[in-house]
Amino acid sequence: MTLETTLVFGLIAGYFIWRLYRAISKTPRNQPEKIRLISKETGEIVEMQIIQPDNVAKNTGWDKVAFIESAKRVFQKTLHSFAVGNLKDLKNVLAPNVYALFEQDVVNRRNNKTKMDFSLICFDSVEVIDKSPKNDVVTVQFITEQINLLKNEQGDVIEGDPMNIAVVQDTWVFQKIARDNWIITATHSQARHA
Repeated sequence: MTLETTLVFGLIAGYFIWRLYRAISKTPRNQPEKIRLISKETGEIVEMQIIQPDNVAKNTGWDKVAFIESAKRVFQKTLHSFAVGNLKDLKNVLAPNVYALFEQDVVNRRNNKTKMDFSLICFDSVEVIDKSPKNDVVTVQFITEQINLLKNEQGDVIEGDPMNIAVVQDTWVFQKIARDNWIITATHSQARHA
C-alpha cells in the first residue's frame, strides 16, 4: 500500500469518525442515538440506531437504594410507635385494616397495664422482594435482630428475655397513595431466637 492510499484511507476514516461524533453529540438525550454510514458495497446511506446494552439501567423514576433506606426508617419508627403505644403516628403510616390490628394490641396492653420494651439491635438484611410494574406497590423483607419484652406495671419482665436476641423476619407491603405518600397495607412477622 502506498503512502497516498494510506492517507486517503486515513482521511476517510477521520471523516467518518467526525460524522459519528457530530451525530452523537447532536442527539437529544431522551431519544435513541442514531448514526448514518455509507454502505461500502452499494454507496447508499444507511441509518443505524445505537442500542444501549441491557445492563444499562433505564431511568424509571424509582430509586431502589433510596426506597430501602426510607423503608428502614419507617420500619424503625413504626415499631417504636407500636411499642410506646403512639396510635396517632401509627394511623399516619398504616392502612385501616393494618392499623386496626396494631391498635387492638396497644389497647390490650393498656387495659392489662403492661408495657412493651422494644430494642432494634440491627438490620441483617433489607430486600425488595416484589414490586408492581408502576412501582406503586412494593414488598420489602426485613431481617432484623430484636429484643422484645413485655413488662407489668412494676417494670418486671413477664414475657421475653432481655438476654435473648430474636432474629425476626418481617414482610411489609408499601403502597403509594399520593406523589410522595406511602402507607403499609400488609405486615407479616416470624421470629426465631438466636
